[in-house]
Amino acid sequence: MSAPLPALHVLFVCTGNTCRSPLAAIALRAELGDDAAQVEVSSAGTATSPGQPASEGSLRVAAADGFDLSAHRSRVVTVELVRAADYVFVMSAAHRAAVERLGGPEQKVHVVSEWPQPGEPELPVFDPFGASFEAYEECWRRLRRHARRIASPVRQALRERRIS
Repeated sequence: MSAPLPALHVLFVCTGNTCRSPLAAIALRAELGDDAAQVEVSSAGTATSPGQPASEGSLRVAAADGFDLSAHRSRVVTVELVRAADYVFVMSAAHRAAVERLGGPEQKVHVVSEWPQPGEPELPVFDPFGASFEAYEECWRRLRRHARRIASPVRQALRERRIS
């Protein structure tokens, strides 16, 4: 007997898919807890070379909290990934524009710091690539905070999907 298909698909998008989006994906999986098995959470980048590992800083901040990103490999965001997703969370307005150019409908593409409304737009998630370890730690703190906020409406959508 095969495992049930995920009821929801969540896609996180950043630039290189080696820092923010893979960290956001593990943060949301952790926040979803038992519900994570029913949600496919993945990540991609708008300007990446496919197959790159997570950055050293991302590996370190994730490991410090007990998460393993060693199997992560970057991939480019595609029309197919966007179409398959129920929610697409991006790190900036530029990422939103890139996803919308791929046909991502406005109602399912959200800047991670701004959703659900009113969000916390005063806590944007800056790209730590090439910066200090402290920059990675701050990025991780913000992503964990945003994932806690996002998890509740994702769980609600999951419950609604199960009912219908």
